Amino acid sequence: MINIAVIDDDILALRLFRDQLDHMGYSCKIFNNQESALNEINKFDVVLLDYHLGRTNGKDLLKKIKTQHPAVIAIMISGYMIQNVVNRDLKDLLYAFYTKPVNFDKLKLDLDAISASLKDIHSENISEQPNENETDVLPVKRKRGRPRKEQ
Repeated sequence: MINIAVIDDDILALRLFRDQLDHMGYSCKIFNNQESALNEINKFDVVLLDYHLGRTNGKDLLKKIKTQHPAVIAIMISGYMIQNVVNRDLKDLLYAFYTKPVNFDKLKLDLDAISASLKDIHSENISEQPNENETDVLPVKRKRGRPRKEQ
């Protein structure tokens, strides 16, 4: 299961996201201020954040998040048409951008894809780790041809 953080200054929006994500089978932690979110950001695989966050904006917060936790997958949400800002300044930092009202069916497809991708990465990392029952002995290459006779 992926760990999701939702950051928005609107409590009603946070509750809506929490309820919708829960309905989709995902759990999340909601934050209504950036300081508390930044303190815990390393615990999350995915962050959903609003572009307008009171006195600050999601663009600046996203840059702080990516500096602190570069591997986190970010999805930005806004009630405003800011696609030009996203394309110009944030396209390399975002997995997706949604305008409000959010299409939760589409969001579920994106979260399912992210979850599957992270599972694949996790299983690759596990398979690359040595088995504790294995030894450090390498197999011996045998020479081709007839076996040597003992003298």
